[in-house]
Amino acid sequence: MMKSTLSDIAKNAGVSPSTVSLVLSGKGKISEAVQLKVKAAAVDLGYKKGPATSSSKSSCIAILFHFDHNLAHTWNILRQVTLKLDEYMARNDYLTLLIPITFDMSDDEIFRKVIDSRAVAVFSMHFGRESLFARLEDLSIPVVVIINSQFQTKFHTVCADNFQGSYEATSQLLRLGHRNIIYAEFDIFQLPATLSDRYLGFYKAMKEHDVDLPEASKLHLDIANGEDIRMKFKAIFSGKDRPTAILFVDDYLAAHSIGILEELGLSCPADISIIASGEVLDYNEPYIPKITTMSTSPELLGKFSAEMMLTLFETAPVNTHVLKIKQQLVDRGSCKSLS
Repeated sequence: MMKSTLSDIAKNAGVSPSTVSLVLSGKGKISEAVQLKVKAAAVDLGYKKGPATSSSKSSCIAILFHFDHNLAHTWNILRQVTLKLDEYMARNDYLTLLIPITFDMSDDEIFRKVIDSRAVAVFSMHFGRESLFARLEDLSIPVVVIINSQFQTKFHTVCADNFQGSYEATSQLLRLGHRNIIYAEFDIFQLPATLSDRYLGFYKAMKEHDVDLPEASKLHLDIANGEDIRMKFKAIFSGKDRPTAILFVDDYLAAHSIGILEELGLSCPADISIIASGEVLDYNEPYIPKITTMSTSPELLGKFSAEMMLTLFETAPVNTHVLKIKQQLVDRGSCKSLS
């Protein structure tokens, strides 16, 4: 008779092999009901645990944290989410381990870091790579992707509802009487879904209010080139029918642009109202301009990501789970009413 494996027990109990490992090693905080199911399955299959070795799995959860310069402006929010993840996972007796990575690392490099950490699961902060995540999950190491909706049809994901946030930001400007509104974006590194969702939210709100959207209403800026931003804004605001408001894809681009707009003689909010559909800046810092934003709570991102992972330990879901968190308007006075 062939020796039963953790995968055999997992299939019998309807949980993941990682959960079986945690239950049989007495690590992590698994519900009593699931523990009983796992232990009953182990008995039914005649599983006998071998002697403990240095390669036995731990109750460590890896957090892939990118250190790419192109996304350095996101570290403030990622830091807050990471702290909340660590707090919520610690409450359930799991140790979190930060694994620094960059987008140019190969699958093999990151895979080896995860395996060497003996992690039973992985949170990926902003970073996404289908081939790597599939490889990890083939080894029954569940992955939860945080703040990146690009892979939501393939991997468990917790992120902001970027469409809703942009829609509500645009609706706020429309409520204030603005109709000549432009949408400004830049290439957010590795996050194409964020760009498309935020523009679609803007587009839907404008169309619902029967506002025309000429080609010039969508402005693509090179954030690394101040002169590019200056020339494009100068062209748009030199005409008679100039915009009264700008929806920025996030407050990072908005902060880059405010000084340039002031150089062109446009004061915010007296001459131009500004709102951002994403928030990444730290408004506790005195040098950050006060920008009205749609904000996603880092605490909720950390809490719901931890809860999703704990759910994956409890069950073996057939479908991929996606949780999008509603963004909230934070009014910092950068928009004015035209009425």
